[in-house]
Amino acid sequence: MSVFVLPDLGEGLQEAELVAWHVAEGDNVVADQPLVSVETEKAVVEVPSPQSGKIARLCAQPGERLKVGAALVEFDEGPRADTGTVVGDLSAATAPAPRAPEAAPPAGLAVKATPAVRALAQRLGVDLKDVAATGPGGAVTSADVERAARALTDAGPAEALSGVRRAMAVNMTRSHAEIVPATVSDEADVEAWLPGSDTTIRLVRAVVAGCTAVPDLNAWYDGRSMERRLIKQIDLGLAVDTGDG
Repeated sequence: MSVFVLPDLGEGLQEAELVAWHVAEGDNVVADQPLVSVETEKAVVEVPSPQSGKIARLCAQPGERLKVGAALVEFDEGPRADTGTVVGDLSAATAPAPRAPEAAPPAGLAVKATPAVRALAQRLGVDLKDVAATGPGGAVTSADVERAARALTDAGPAEALSGVRRAMAVNMTRSHAEIVPATVSDEADVEAWLPGSDTTIRLVRAVVAGCTAVPDLNAWYDGRSMERRLIKQIDLGLAVDTGDG
């Protein structure tokens, strides 16, 4: 067997979400044939097959997030003859590695609840680990479960974010946490602008000119080292309205 892993998708992207497979186990494929579509923080891209061969196993399912280097596909390279020197007809085989027993959760982290409460939580779709316990000794009561179920109902169904939306949410949250918002208002005479000219480009040039004239505008504060860092290169980020946000 040979294993094909998620390749480097460029632009420094370290992970992607598997969107859809274009092949199935047992299919024969040729080199450069599309194998799978994955969604990065930038776009949905197709990953082609690196070789011709038979698909032995698909190593991931749609919706999974994969790191660069994670296994995607196993190719069947066909039977191999026994290379040993033992006299006789022996078929080459590899014994599966024994699986390590799964570690049991620490006793101190177990959720305290009666069988009736556990059954109620299962029926209402409530995860007991997420319920605030109010019973004796930190036990979860039926009232706790019903309260958690009402909260889930009031909040509505959860929608998992992926790709562009996920990256946007992460970056917006981080920027609000790390950047102090500031607004500068002024007036500018734009009567000399020609009709039909690109306003966005003119505004970008104006911001660059302002940062060049006042370098303090192009700086960021490092809270860990308590330093202000002036940046020579001017990089602007523009918000774009797309179908994904």
